[in-house]
Amino acid sequence: MQDKQKKSKLARALELTLYVIGAGAFGVFLRWLQDQTAFNELGLADKSAFHVIVPLFLLAAAWVFRRFLIQFESQGLVLPGDFYQALETDMRLLELLRWAFGAIICAGALLLLISTETDRFAGMQRALSLLFFLSGLSLPLQLHLADRSPGPRWVLCLLSMPPMLAFSLWLVLSYRENAINPVAWAYVLQVGTAIMGMLTFFRLAGFAFGAPDGRRAMFDSMFCALLMIMSLADERYTGMQAILLGCALMLLLYNWIMVENLEQREKPQAAPQKGDGLEKLEIPVQKMRDFNRLPTAEECKAADEKRRQEEEEFRKGP
Repeated sequence: MQDKQKKSKLARALELTLYVIGAGAFGVFLRWLQDQTAFNELGLADKSAFHVIVPLFLLAAAWVFRRFLIQFESQGLVLPGDFYQALETDMRLLELLRWAFGAIICAGALLLLISTETDRFAGMQRALSLLFFLSGLSLPLQLHLADRSPGPRWVLCLLSMPPMLAFSLWLVLSYRENAINPVAWAYVLQVGTAIMGMLTFFRLAGFAFGAPDGRRAMFDSMFCALLMIMSLADERYTGMQAILLGCALMLLLYNWIMVENLEQREKPQAAPQKGDGLEKLEIPVQKMRDFNRLPTAEECKAADEKRRQEEEEFRKGP
C-alpha cells in the first residue's frame, strides 16, 4: 500500500514538472520569434502579433498550473505547513540534484562578476553576483536542513534572505538599465521575471518564518520557473543566463518536493449516532437553556418556602 502511494506521488510530481518544462520550451520558442519579428528592415521597432501571443500564452500556462492545484485540492490533498514536513525528501537523486543546481547558480555568479568589470553599473553587478552566489549556497542548504532534525528557526530565516535580496536588486538594476529604452516588450519579461522571482522566494520563505501558503508557493514556483526559462531567449551576460537556468531548475526541484509531500486532508469526525453508547455524552439543549436561565420571583419564593419546611422537619426530628 505504501509503495503504491509513493509511486502515485512520484507520478504526480513528474507529470507537473514535465508540464512546466514543456511550457518553458514552447515559451522560449515564442519569445525568440518575438525578438526576431519585432524590428523592420531599418532596425526600428515594429508591430508584431507575438506581442499579443506571448502574454496570451503566459495566461494559458497560468490557468493550466492553477487547474492542477484545484485538482489537488478537490482530491483533499494539502501541503503541511511545517517547514520540515513540506520540504523533506528521502530520494538520493534529489539530494544530489539540489547541490548540482546550487553549483550552477554559484558558477553563474562568478562568471557574472568577471564579465561585468567594465559595465556601466559595475558596482551593482558586483553586489548582484555576491547575492546570487550566496543564494546558490543557501537554497540547497535549506533543503539539506529540511531532511535533518529541527534546528534553530533563525538559521532557516537567514538562509531564506539571499534569493529575495538578489531578485530585488536585479529588479532595480533592470529599471536603471532600461530607463531610456522606449521598447517596453524588450525588457518587460526581464522585469516580470525579477518581480516573480522576488515573490516566489518570499512565498518559500514563509515556511521558515512560520507563515506558510503551500498552494501559492507551488503556483509561484511553477510560473516563475516558466518565466526564467523563457528569459533565456533574450541576450544578456552569460553568467546571468546560467543563474536564471540554475534558479529555474532549483524552483522545479522545490516544487517537485512540495508536490511529493502533499498529504490527505484529515476528515472532520462525525457526530455520535444514537444507540452507539455515546449519546449519554450529549447535553440536552433544553437542560442547558434551563441551567443558564435566571429564576423568576415566584420560583425563588417557592424555593424559600420549601427550604423552611425542610428546616422545620429537621428540628422536629423523627
